[in-house]
Amino acid sequence: MAIATSVKCYLDEQGLAYETMRHRRALTSGDEARALGVTPAHVAKTLVVRSQGGDALVVLPASARVDMHKLRDVLGDNHARLASEVELEAEMSEFELGAVPPLGELIGARVYLDEKLEQMDEVVFAGGTHQDSVKMSGGDFLKLVHPRVADLALEPGAELLY
Repeated sequence: MAIATSVKCYLDEQGLAYETMRHRRALTSGDEARALGVTPAHVAKTLVVRSQGGDALVVLPASARVDMHKLRDVLGDNHARLASEVELEAEMSEFELGAVPPLGELIGARVYLDEKLEQMDEVVFAGGTHQDSVKMSGGDFLKLVHPRVADLALEPGAELLY
């Protein structure tokens, strides 16, 4: 298996340098970081969010959890929610569940990036499978996804409410 065909085609069309990385099967972004031997802070995990303004991809360090209050404020939608597994399987079937890449233009979604990822020298993200990742420079990643950058992560010790 390799990165999803649409991901490879999209990345190649953009003309930015990237590297694909094969690793043992990893079902979470934290597992992905361990499999690649990098810190979770350098792995970008992608959450698909449903809001009144359309789908959004929320991209956070693997070590972080989304603060839905902050996210809803940024989206201007008090009813924004994470997409369900059933929705993801039906609408993003090319990607393995939990391995959606943070490529909003490819998926037709806006991208919201947690501010902790904005200054990274390198970013690693899922390539559409649980065994293949993409690594690129942080600057190229920002050019690629054109995100809105905001503080989206839950503060350590804060209560997780959905």
